[in-house]
Amino acid sequence: MIYFTNSDKRIKKIREFLQSKKIDCLFTKNPSNIFYITGLVDVEGYLLIDKDNLFFFTSPLYIYESLDSFRYNSNLKTLFIKEVKNKTFQKFLSKYEKTGFINMEISYHSYKNLQKEIKTKLIPVDDIFLELRKIKTDNEIELIKKAQDITEKTIDKIKEYIKEGVKELDIVAEIKYQLIKNGARKDAFEPIVASGVHSSYPHHKSKNKEIKNGEVIVIDLGADFSGYKSDLTKTFFCGKVNDEIKRIYKIVEETKNICSELVENQNFNANQIYQKAVENFKKYNLEKFFLHGLGHGIGIDVHEKPYLNKKSKDKIEKGNVFTIEPGIYINKKFGIRLESMVFKYN
Repeated sequence: MIYFTNSDKRIKKIREFLQSKKIDCLFTKNPSNIFYITGLVDVEGYLLIDKDNLFFFTSPLYIYESLDSFRYNSNLKTLFIKEVKNKTFQKFLSKYEKTGFINMEISYHSYKNLQKEIKTKLIPVDDIFLELRKIKTDNEIELIKKAQDITEKTIDKIKEYIKEGVKELDIVAEIKYQLIKNGARKDAFEPIVASGVHSSYPHHKSKNKEIKNGEVIVIDLGADFSGYKSDLTKTFFCGKVNDEIKRIYKIVEETKNICSELVENQNFNANQIYQKAVENFKKYNLEKFFLHGLGHGIGIDVHEKPYLNKKSKDKIEKGNVFTIEPGIYINKKFGIRLESMVFKYN
């Protein structure tokens, strides 16, 4: 468990949000949001915040772990743990007049059923936690950097395994092992190892395919360190590759460098950075092979704000941590993707 010195500030901002929305309380069931406020990793339940206290409702599977963890967290003196049984949560909600819930966390069916069981009026609201989590504290950046260091150590070791005859899933297994060995709590997501034509699939599911000489190998991996994530993609070659592959690699690398330098030195809207990548690919008539956004925020989740894509309304701000990951995917041939993380300090 990580004890956050900023818990009080986060809770204060949520209470200001409650006041602005004229609701009595807000609950979240997203484990990432629960972790953001409490520091308890990968638990299931409902965290409820009202104007005075915090309440965490959880099943018997997590109750003692939660109690033991919070007992020593002096930053959360007003948090109360309650075991969920006999509709404890529903009965508790009925004491409020207006209860907010994160609109993306509960289906319409669940919302209707819950509303039937309680007296309080349920009000859907946008995810205030995502907005707060977009700006990282120094402590959060330190944890993300640790995850990044673990990932880089792992990929340096993985280079040794990229040989003809080695299977994609063999490399996946080695990535998982090396991440843990280097200090990760777990992998941040299922690693991608995509060789040959598989590299042209942006979200390839690794298979028992053997790597061959002359092929491109795209490897996408990340570490989870104390609940915070990293994300890194490298493209490797097995033996000698043709001139077309070399040319595309240089263009993708050039695009990544242009976009990374822009966001490090200036303030842009996220969609403007994406557009810079598109413009650079257009110079080489490659823009139609750029199939996804340019990047995404990273922190407690692998994908969070800001999102660097065509439709994004996010602004790049001090305290953001995000990826830059241009890629070109030529159907039935190969793909090239390069991804690194950017820490916005100014």
